[in-house]
Amino acid sequence: MEEIPQNLVMDIHWIHDKTTFPHWKDIRQNRHVHSLYWIQEGEGVFRIDAEEHPVSPDMLFYLRPGLSLEMSSGGGEPLRITMILLSLYTLSPSADNQGRVEPLHALPLPFRLKPGRDPGRQLGQLFRRIADGWVPGSQLKTQALIYQLLYEIFQAKDGGHPDRGQGYELFVRMKEELERRYSEPLQIHELAVRYGISSSYVRSLFQQYLHKSPKGYLSEIRYEHAKKQLLYTRLTLKEIAAACGYSDEFHFSKAFKQLSGQPPSAMRSR
Repeated sequence: MEEIPQNLVMDIHWIHDKTTFPHWKDIRQNRHVHSLYWIQEGEGVFRIDAEEHPVSPDMLFYLRPGLSLEMSSGGGEPLRITMILLSLYTLSPSADNQGRVEPLHALPLPFRLKPGRDPGRQLGQLFRRIADGWVPGSQLKTQALIYQLLYEIFQAKDGGHPDRGQGYELFVRMKEELERRYSEPLQIHELAVRYGISSSYVRSLFQQYLHKSPKGYLSEIRYEHAKKQLLYTRLTLKEIAAACGYSDEFHFSKAFKQLSGQPPSAMRSR
């Protein structure tokens, strides 16, 4: 489960619902942007170098900047493709609102994604809403839908893990519980008891899908909440510790310094 890019900033260049014709051929013209191609209808082939990829309905293709692509429809039903062309950036926020914006060179997505039936239906509906509602020069509503689309794509990608099953569903539920209940003195063995599994299985699921321990993930969530409280509130360290799930101010300061390299008082004064 690769890390989803955070603090994404986007600029929408073009959204187009393209209907081709039998034996249609074309190449990717706009190679300097990120492109999402959703196959609505038809059959065809996409070629990268000498490698051919069969194309069929409910398939998603992600084209990172710089990637060359040849496209063709077969002699039967021609392709209908919803295309979204974006520039993407990452914003590194700062307390003084002087964050740094940098181009994002690639999303951690495969070139081709074939989601399951339910995720595929949801993605198809989102692509249609985006294409139908886009008005050039008025981007806010469309941007909101594209952020939702990207989130659903990452969920579909991670849900396509070959070992997905009851274990994956348990992992998602436990992960969401940690995110909701970060302010409580939650113990990992409590999750194991609640979901009827062993503590070692809880740890193995988090390692498998998140590449970190549940305790480490919970620590990161608490740290991020505490950091925002330090920067944007006047709560005391004791109050922040209590609000973010730390047992006391001492453990809060110790855990915070381990993750940030500085005590919470130093971040606040800076």
